[in-house]
Amino acid sequence: MDKITTIKERILFYLEEKSIKKESFYRETGMSASNFKGAGLKSDLGIDKVVKVLEVYPELNAHLHWLIKGEGVLDLSSSEKVYEVEEQELQPDHMLKSKDFNEDIGDLLANIYAQYNTQDKSLLFIQNQISKMEKKLEASIAKQSKYLERILAQVEEKESRSK
Repeated sequence: MDKITTIKERILFYLEEKSIKKESFYRETGMSASNFKGAGLKSDLGIDKVVKVLEVYPELNAHLHWLIKGEGVLDLSSSEKVYEVEEQELQPDHMLKSKDFNEDIGDLLANIYAQYNTQDKSLLFIQNQISKMEKKLEASIAKQSKYLERILAQVEEKESRSK
């Protein structure tokens, strides 16, 4: 892949690097292949889907910054090494106090909020357009009803004259 710009493209790159078949990925994550083709490939991947990917491929947790923001490189050799981690570093309190962890979570939340805000604005726009279309439809139906009433009145008038 020449230029990887979306989370979906980075996931596909990861699958390629790990020689994981796309069909296996779709089956294991419950995602549709259409989400990773054409225009679907350029759309955002919801946070629930990202979480599912991380559950199925926990190795990506070590590369969260790369996966979410596209910064840095995917170095799979480093995640395959066994690291000695102090027990204190695994404690939730320590993780919450970590500046990098907090910044990453903040960036992730900001990204999620931006996606939500964009989708919310899109939904409002669509609702507004539907409302306008409904009003136009109601006006057209009212106009047609008047035309039909006139036509029926003319037909009835002609019938009454011919009798």
